[in-house]
Amino acid sequence: MTKLLITEITRMGPAFCVIGLQRENQKMQSVRPIPCSAHSWTYFPHRRGDILECALTPFPGTFPHVEDRVVTKGFRKCAVVREAEVAGYLRKAECSESLRGLFECSICENKQGSGAYALPAEARRSISGCQTQNLRLELCGNELRATLVLSSGEVLRDLPVVDRDWLDFVDAALAANRGANRAARLARFLNSQFHCKIMSCAHHFVRIGLTRPYREVCWLMLDTLFPLPKADWLEEF
Repeated sequence: MTKLLITEITRMGPAFCVIGLQRENQKMQSVRPIPCSAHSWTYFPHRRGDILECALTPFPGTFPHVEDRVVTKGFRKCAVVREAEVAGYLRKAECSESLRGLFECSICENKQGSGAYALPAEARRSISGCQTQNLRLELCGNELRATLVLSSGEVLRDLPVVDRDWLDFVDAALAANRGANRAARLARFLNSQFHCKIMSCAHHFVRIGLTRPYREVCWLMLDTLFPLPKADWLEEF
């Protein structure tokens, strides 16, 4: 049985993509547990920081999703790790200070719209962490998007945020029982208090992922943003 520290839970349409860390040869390695018949989970009751025991088998996937492993038995929760410790473990896994280092390939800006992408044949992995000099979230329609500045000074613009906890926070902020001007109030929060809460946090950390190939490219997404949002932040706006 493998012990997997759950580090990412992302929304992919109606389902969830999950990534965890396992220790292999004294290194922390990202692993994406998937069901035997799909790439995502329609139900995943666990949370980031949970350590789950499960049985995994290699999956003959294609680049860049080399982290895929099929779950043949599991999951059993056996421990919980605090958020700050999870971020610390992620810093010991796949990381980069530059755009090219994220997936060991060139990153291209979408000249005809928003976002950025990598070519599947060039990317050597599909998940990577990074420290940011600056980060901004904004609501575009009802979609949360991120722009971030890496340690190298390079900029990633207009990435979709797929982090389950942050999307749940946005859903809660926009709930009908929250009264009038909900989107405007959330936008003000993201432009003010949010920045201080995130950038001043000692365990601030970001993970960027790649989508499955779509029309011959893999799009970049913001998979994880630490710190995770707190329910009491909703009382501030």
